[in-house]
Amino acid sequence: MADKPPHVSYSSLSDWLKCGKLWQLKRMLNLPERPAVWNIGGHAVHKAIEQWERAQQQISSPTTSNRN
Repeated sequence: MADKPPHVSYSSLSDWLKCGKLWQLKRMLNLPERPAVWNIGGHAVHKAIEQWERAQQQISSPTTSNRN
């Protein structure tokens, strides 16, 4: 009985159809991609929201030093 062919993901096939060299660099050599500008901006927004929420939690939560 013949072996099953290896699994090929949609993204891998899409990269190969776009450009064989792109597929080789990403899939065979595992070279990291440069992050897109919107990813950097999105990360900054998420970090700012996280810091704001933590500050709000500290303001609204009672502290142990104020208890009688």
